[in-house]
Order: sequence, then structure tokens, then C-alpha cells
Amino acid sequence: RSLRYDTKMVTSWSIPMILVTASNFLIGTTTSFNLPNRVSLPFVRGSSHLLTSLAPSSLGRGQNNDASKTSLSKTSLSSMSGDNLHFRPPKLEDIPSCFEIESASYPADEAATKESLEYRQKEATSYFRCAVSAKDEDQIIGFICSTRCDAFEEESMSTHDPDGKLLAIHSVVVKEEYRRLGVATAMMNDYIEYIKATDSGATSRIERIVLIAKSNLLGFYVNLGFEVKRPSAIEHGQDRWYDLEMTMKQPSSGISSIRSLPEEDEKWYVKTEQFCKPFPVVKPHLEAHRAWVADLRLKGYCITSGYRVDAEGKPGGGGMMFFAAKSYEEAEKLILQDPLVANECVNWTLNGWIAEVGDVQMR
Repeated sequence: RSLRYDTKMVTSWSIPMILVTASNFLIGTTTSFNLPNRVSLPFVRGSSHLLTSLAPSSLGRGQNNDASKTSLSKTSLSSMSGDNLHFRPPKLEDIPSCFEIESASYPADEAATKESLEYRQKEATSYFRCAVSAKDEDQIIGFICSTRCDAFEEESMSTHDPDGKLLAIHSVVVKEEYRRLGVATAMMNDYIEYIKATDSGATSRIERIVLIAKSNLLGFYVNLGFEVKRPSAIEHGQDRWYDLEMTMKQPSSGISSIRSLPEEDEKWYVKTEQFCKPFPVVKPHLEAHRAWVADLRLKGYCITSGYRVDAEGKPGGGGMMFFAAKSYEEAEKLILQDPLVANECVNWTLNGWIAEVGDVQMR
């Protein structure tokens, strides 16, 4: 049975942090905070614990349950084999579609502006990830976007610090006709693994992933591995929000599955490059390049990318990408997909590389 409490009668409870799945639950750290208005608390016979029943049915508002409108079926999405959904960084031309989905998912006083999404696409491309149809990669189904900061506050939602120790998720949205099909869970699982994998080799590491959520979505995020910390001090729209966070750990499958050596039928190739445009023009494409390389690594490519520096560690020597391919033609085809090359930001040269003494191994 569920006991329903009104905050006019009960203002604060000490409850285990969040605990609910369909078949089991975990007991976390006990924390005291005010309950959201009219939260349903299931009473567990034979136990003194109160468990918050907050598993969500969806992520947005105004969802339509008519799955016939989408080419993705519930059966095919339940396994999330990757055959139906692909994930990629956004292009500038994706922003109108992203803004449309954002506006349909949040009230006007909570939704990000088109300008905010454009800023995040330009300045924080590595932390902006779209779910697209495998049949049409220009069709945006949903997206997640974040920025880095050192303190998660209202002001930090409109800025990005590339070296910030916190990664603040601002939007997790799914197009209306694709909701209730497991897309949001698939997006978040991909996003978390992607962030963990790309962060492992970064100079400035992310310590925690943080976000705010309303009470009806706490269960969704807890099932993904987040912890509910407290009612949030951030005032965003009219409703109460809660602070959640996830401590960064090594990915369960990302880094360990990255190839370190070429296959028997592959050889090493090296792309060297120099910027040929002003850095402000190059910067968004450089972010896209980093995200592109990270995505290739997760897909099983043997590849690494970086830049050359002088004796004082200052850049200026140009970039270098080291990778394995079966032929020069295959290597060149891959290079032409590089956002830096595709947007004519660099003068580049591609060469094969043959080891004479020792060899190279990725990590």
C-alpha cells in the first residue's frame, strides 16, 4: 500500500537515498530534506524504511504514446543493439531541430534558448551528443548537452569552462513520437560511457557529472547510477528541483575495449597538419574533431590524436593523428571525414609509418 503525505502535515523526513527499481532496491546514505508536495511513499511490511516511489514514465511533457508514428519499435529498442540508434556530435545545422525538441519538452521558462544551444554546440561540442536514426543520420531523435564548471549554479548554466571539474547536464530530451521507447535510457547510457572514455585521456579530468531533476524523474536517474543529494538551490522555472550527481569512474567497457595495436591486415598511418585559419574560426571544429576521434575509439578504431609542443610545452608545432588502416585509400577516406579537414581548417599530409626499431601501442 502507499501512504500519501501532504507537506502541510509533514515537512521533513529522514529517508534512505533513493531506492526503487521494479524488482529490487538499494539502501543508500540516509539524508534529511523536505519532501516534494504529495509524494507517494510505499510502506514496506516488516521494515522501518520508507522508499520513495519516483520511477518516471517519461522525460518530457505532452508525450504521445502512439508508437506507430515512429520507425523504431518497442521490441527493437528494448535490446538497444545499436541497429536503430546512432549517437554523434551535433552540427550547426542540427540546432533548429534540437531547439524544436527542447521547446516541446520543457515549459517556456525552463527550456534553453536557441542561442544557448548554439553556444553549447560551438563551445562545448564534446559534451553535446545527439541520438539519430540509423536509417537517416540527419534525423535528430533526441539529445543531451552539458557544459563544464567548477560550481554548479544558475550562472554556470550559461557558460563553459573547458577545465571545470564538474560536467553539468542541462538537457536530456527526446522527440515526442519517440518517447516511452527506451530512447532516453539508451542516450544516457551511451553518454555516460562516452564521457568516461573520452575523459580518461584528458589533461583536466572531470570529477563528477551533475544535474538537477524534478521529483518524478529521480528514480530514472538513480537507476542510471546518480545519487540524489539535496533539494537544489537553483531556481529554474516554477517547480522544485533536486541536485543529483555521479562520481566519475573508469568505463565498464570503453577504455578496456579500445584497440591498442593494428590487426594483421592493417598498417600504421600518420596525419600531420597545421591550422590555416584563425583559431576562433577553427575552435568549434577542433572540439568536433576531438569528439569524432573519441567516437572512433569507442567504435573500435585504433587511433589517437594530439598536437606537438616546444621545449616549454607551448603548442605551435601542429597536430598529429596516429591510426591504423588497411590501405592508404582507406586511411585517406577516414581523414576526409575529420571535421578539421572537412571544414578546410588545416593543411594536412598523410603518410604511412613503418617501424624499424620497436613499435607503437595505443592506450
